[in-house]
Amino acid sequence: MEKKFGTFNTVEELNRAAAAQKEEGDLEALIGLATENGLEKEDAEDYMDSDDAEDTLCNETMAAIGKLKLEAEDLKLESQMKDWKDFVVQMLMEYPTQHMEEDGAALANAVFNPDKKLLDVLAAGLKMASKNRVTIDRRITKEAGLPESAGQIGMCGRDELKKIILDYYMGEKK
Repeated sequence: MEKKFGTFNTVEELNRAAAAQKEEGDLEALIGLATENGLEKEDAEDYMDSDDAEDTLCNETMAAIGKLKLEAEDLKLESQMKDWKDFVVQMLMEYPTQHMEEDGAALANAVFNPDKKLLDVLAAGLKMASKNRVTIDRRITKEAGLPESAGQIGMCGRDELKKIILDYYMGEKK
């Protein structure tokens, strides 16, 4: 059975649950809520200590990154797959400033959506890489001491990966 990340459909729902825990003064439950959503214990402690009525446990970007962190841990990502997850995080960080005229939190909200999975993005990237398989000059594999069969590798460039990410999470063609 595939693991589903997030019991909240929106960041607003998560923050309402956190506000209720804070109102109860239940730091332990607040920490549990934070860590279950990929946030840090310190985020919960800072929120509990805040006297600012406008504060929330997290913003949309923090929540989306927390979800990606949990998904990456579950998938035990390494190497290129971890780099691809980190590229999604980079896009989350840059998106608000690149879309100031729109909803800067749109990508983060889409990533936080429990129906969307990092697994799907990585699978699409891997499929693209396989489709883009290239043959390495035999001199390179020979110099590396590798068999000739190692000279076939799949490639997925950043622009292709960015398109996959936006198409999947946002339903946009960019």
